[in-house]
Amino acid sequence: MRNHYIYGLLRKVGFLFFLFVLILYTGCIASKRGNEGSPVNLSDFSTHLDTLNTRYDLTETLTTTKMMVTIQEGDNAQEELREFLYYKKATNGDELLRIQALGAFNDTKGVAIANGNQFLLAMLDEQIVYVGKLSDGILSKIFGIDLRVSDVLSAIFANPFLDGRTKKLNITRSGEKYVITRPSIDDGYNEMITMLVDEREARVTAWYITDNDGLLHQSTIFSDYREVDGILRPFKVEIVRPLDQTKVVVKIGQVQINVNINDTKFDLETFLTDDFEIKNISANDETDVSE
Repeated sequence: MRNHYIYGLLRKVGFLFFLFVLILYTGCIASKRGNEGSPVNLSDFSTHLDTLNTRYDLTETLTTTKMMVTIQEGDNAQEELREFLYYKKATNGDELLRIQALGAFNDTKGVAIANGNQFLLAMLDEQIVYVGKLSDGILSKIFGIDLRVSDVLSAIFANPFLDGRTKKLNITRSGEKYVITRPSIDDGYNEMITMLVDEREARVTAWYITDNDGLLHQSTIFSDYREVDGILRPFKVEIVRPLDQTKVVVKIGQVQINVNINDTKFDLETFLTDDFEIKNISANDETDVSE
């Protein structure tokens, strides 16, 4: 990377792009409390999974135009950023996503776009554009943190089950609280998801990922649920990756669902011009995108 400033900005846009995970302190062990409820069969729980999936199905577009993101990395001073988020289901079935990180005067500093199997990150002040095939590897390479493409929609829609991993669920219930455990995508890791079900329907409240020793690697807390056009959504997401000593808090001020978004919003060609230094990268390339 050319300098630490650009590297730091890359990481910040990366955190904004995924809106993940909170836990309390570095090196914490994930709490096992909540697993002591009564066992629940998947057939009796499936209606709540259907509710979560219906919210996703009913959301053709989503726009967030007032979002404040607070980032704390190690002992560094806390930073605040504002961003816009645009999401759309394309007619061909692709998921389209655009994130804009804003400066102090509402000027766009960074743009991240996922369009089908393509990914682009444009740093406007530096006039640098990274472009390549969307994959877990390329995201980790650019942002310097362990990111999974499959987590994107799960975080945006507060639904850890969008990837279809519902075959190996262990479910318990205590009152309105459900605790769901399952193996993680990566070998040697486990997930614990908590959900509240009341008159306001099902709400995912937390999502933890631990290793086999119980050490927490990632956790997501969803809160401040509100209805937007009849669809229940969280307006606050708190994020911490303990081993990275990183905490991210996302507070959403305004959301619009199923409004028209022009496909040009997700057009990569806008940034693939002579005005920018274009860096074509893959997960295996030797490039200067790391510190």
